[in-house]
Amino acid sequence: MRDLIRSYKMILKRKPSVSDDSDGESQPLMSSASSSSTSFGTIREIGMFQHDSDSSSYEQMTTEEKPSSINATPPKSFLRRPFCYPSVHDSPVIDIYTANEHILDRYQFFTKASGCIVDNSLSPKSPMISPYKNLDNIEEQPSRETTQSSLVTIFAIWNTIMGTSILAMSWGLAKAGFIPGIILILFVSGICLYTAYIILQVNNRHGFGSNDVSDICRSLIGPWAAIVAKIFSLIVLIGACIVYWILMSNFLYNSVHFIYGYIDHLDVIIVKNDTVICPKDLNETSSSYPNTPNHVIFDNVWDLYTTVPIFLAFILFPLLNFKSPTFFTKFNSLGTISVVYLLIFVSVKAYSWGVNINDWKADVFTIKSTFCALSGMLSLSYFIHNIIVSIVKNNKRQENNARDLSIAYCLVTFTYLFIGCVFYISFPLAKSCIEDNILNNFEKYDKLSIIARMLLLFQLFTVFPLIAFMLRKDILNNLAAIFKNGRFGEFSYGKVILLNLLVVIICILFACFLPRIGTLIRYTGALSGMVYIFTLPSLLKIFSLRKDNALTPFQLIFHIVIIIVGALNLVSQFFIVE
Repeated sequence: MRDLIRSYKMILKRKPSVSDDSDGESQPLMSSASSSSTSFGTIREIGMFQHDSDSSSYEQMTTEEKPSSINATPPKSFLRRPFCYPSVHDSPVIDIYTANEHILDRYQFFTKASGCIVDNSLSPKSPMISPYKNLDNIEEQPSRETTQSSLVTIFAIWNTIMGTSILAMSWGLAKAGFIPGIILILFVSGICLYTAYIILQVNNRHGFGSNDVSDICRSLIGPWAAIVAKIFSLIVLIGACIVYWILMSNFLYNSVHFIYGYIDHLDVIIVKNDTVICPKDLNETSSSYPNTPNHVIFDNVWDLYTTVPIFLAFILFPLLNFKSPTFFTKFNSLGTISVVYLLIFVSVKAYSWGVNINDWKADVFTIKSTFCALSGMLSLSYFIHNIIVSIVKNNKRQENNARDLSIAYCLVTFTYLFIGCVFYISFPLAKSCIEDNILNNFEKYDKLSIIARMLLLFQLFTVFPLIAFMLRKDILNNLAAIFKNGRFGEFSYGKVILLNLLVVIICILFACFLPRIGTLIRYTGALSGMVYIFTLPSLLKIFSLRKDNALTPFQLIFHIVIIIVGALNLVSQFFIVE
């Protein structure tokens, strides 16, 4: 008791100095190095007071040695300084250690301190803060984390899943056969929905509280699973960048071609709204203008597979080097507008063409040897597994996550089936002429296709910087983790420009030498899907059940079969002859 009284007098006599205050302001309040979460009755250290060298004996005493008057109603934690008595009404004490370390400054810390109150008239920068006023009815400030309704969550998932593969869905049906293709779309959709639900279920059940699938895999499976998840997440992003670059080159080529012809050669342009072409039988980049020197120069300068991807780099590269892509997130609604326009576009074309099925047995009911091209493409078409936790974390009613996820997948499946099936059935030429980008089946001066190309071009101009930002952020963060040097993750124009330059060069090479989005989508989808859709979620489920002692032989076999299906899907892509 004598030590207790002496310690208490030392606290009252201590006067805050300028150096002490500046020290406290200059270092983090609560960091991993300066604070530790401990059980009841032990002492927590806070970085603000680490410079105090005179520790009292009371602070070093165990709970058994402390006076009974204090042990009667002990707070959840004891602070070194300032000393705070518990509330006289035994009101619940706020655990300030669960607060976000990065947003608490000194003033905010004291306003949340257990059993203490700060005079609200004090400035946040005021060094004179009284720690001896009790607050009986202290209330936690409401969380500023925004929540969203189930409807917003559903459309966020739907808008995120929908990608460029919507333009290739009819091509996929042509590769698989109509009825077999529909069955395959439904089958892959069901597997992707189930494995995405597994990720949410495992994360919620074991309370990892992470937004990153790699962290969930590290906690439940092991470090190797986290490394694999990060690698194949990067593969998905670089694959998306390549496909987007090819599409942007195509849309930019056709848009400029149209504008050039409209300005200088309006009299020779014949707009054919219902005419379709088979690019396999034609030279797609052949000029529509008279063979004059000026037109020859234009065709040589503006070529789809040589110069346009490079011109695109000069336009787009400056947009990739911003520190933050916040500006481009304002155009996310363009994705929904583009999908709605494509639905209208296909409906109008199908209505004008009617039903065109020449051989019902061959075109509708027969399963084709190239059906795996569709399954590989679908693995990327339904891919959302690496970010699904982040999307649903702000859902206002977390118990509806499974329902909202299911509704979103149903909407995506309906959209794919509608565009794929309607275009396939009504296409007036041979089904083998359907391109992996259905807009390539129309003349350059088709009115509706011109609008579609320009709308999609502007959309991709806003989406590509976001994808490139995510890619560079993941690469730099992974490099920082590998070399254990946080400077790799810091922003600097030198690193950003060098990394973006490498990504752009890769995209240009693919756009010039392998501009086939169907092939790229199916390989990227089959490879990443094998890991993220079939393997990792199944392993998470197996390890989760084993941790709960609930793993049965049937469940083990069932999830191993899913892994085998993913592996076969990847292997089959190498045996498809296009």
